[in-house]
Amino acid sequence: MNLWQGTRRIRCAAQLTRTSADYGYFMAYLLDLASNRLFPLAAHHTFGRLAASVDTCIDRPYVSKLHAAIEWNGSHWQIKHLGLNGTWVNGVAINQGETHPLNQGDIIHIAEQSDPGFEVRDLNPPMDMLWPLDQSEDQAQPMPLVRYHLLPDTHHPELAVYFDEIDQQWYREQIDRDDPRIPLANGDLLEFNNSQWQFISAQIYGPTEARLHTTRQLGDYDFVFTLSLDEETTELALHLGSQVIDLGVRTHHYLLLQLARHRVEDAERGLDSKTRGWVYADTLASELGLDGTHMNIQIFRARKQMADSLPQVPLQQGLLERRGGKIRFGCDRFKIYKGEKLTLESPPVSHTTPTNA
Repeated sequence: MNLWQGTRRIRCAAQLTRTSADYGYFMAYLLDLASNRLFPLAAHHTFGRLAASVDTCIDRPYVSKLHAAIEWNGSHWQIKHLGLNGTWVNGVAINQGETHPLNQGDIIHIAEQSDPGFEVRDLNPPMDMLWPLDQSEDQAQPMPLVRYHLLPDTHHPELAVYFDEIDQQWYREQIDRDDPRIPLANGDLLEFNNSQWQFISAQIYGPTEARLHTTRQLGDYDFVFTLSLDEETTELALHLGSQVIDLGVRTHHYLLLQLARHRVEDAERGLDSKTRGWVYADTLASELGLDGTHMNIQIFRARKQMADSLPQVPLQQGLLERRGGKIRFGCDRFKIYKGEKLTLESPPVSHTTPTNA
């Protein structure tokens, strides 16, 4: 066992030996002077001897079980001394329970100044990311996470990873299965494209106050579909007052349109809003001429496009709802044009004849 051994979060992080600028994004990290390895900082990053309870384990008897913590306070990074033996920054001792601001280039020693320490290499704010575990140093490129991802890419997706603002939680879903979504915890392993990645969570604050209390919801928008006469292409635009968000022509728009048709059919049969629009997934796949896997790919592409197009609206899990092998379009405000002709509308336009008093 190495004298300087990280927990599962740090073991993966130690593969990085280049600066964050080389990757085109920023993060906070330290250099372990004993191993000459870099590792990222969690928002509250602990050092100590108790491997199961700290982020970076230092396996020396004079290191306390929980010896020190580096934390992001919302504006800058600071280190706090918690152990019985000392913690030094640039040779200056920190008293127990006290904090000390960190600067780039600082040298940190834990418990013994003669032991190898840590050099502060970068002090950018913390961020959620995926860290590659089995790529070579020249190929390794950590992946920052920003709301919704299809991995390894949108063309050949195997996995969806996304942040739900309502739950304040990252989730993962397998593209080729209808399994329930799985919450991600810090240190969890993910596999896609024959490679392993580790989820590193830096989420310390929720979304902005404006996003938490946004007045905009997905149901506020009118979905306007324009279908070609031969039904080969489907355009989609979102309307809200004078605002129009053009989502262009996409294959997955036809899936949404077909589900919208089912909502109208059920409304015409007299079903209430809670029960209308549900269709078995295999029935929908047959209507679209797709197998289950390719239909799921379209579902996840639709969700990602919506999440990217409406960044101030809570994550669009309600765009497509699933239960008991069934699926439905979760929105009830839409119009469907075929060519230039309006063919379906929900809710329908009411035509009332005024009565004389």
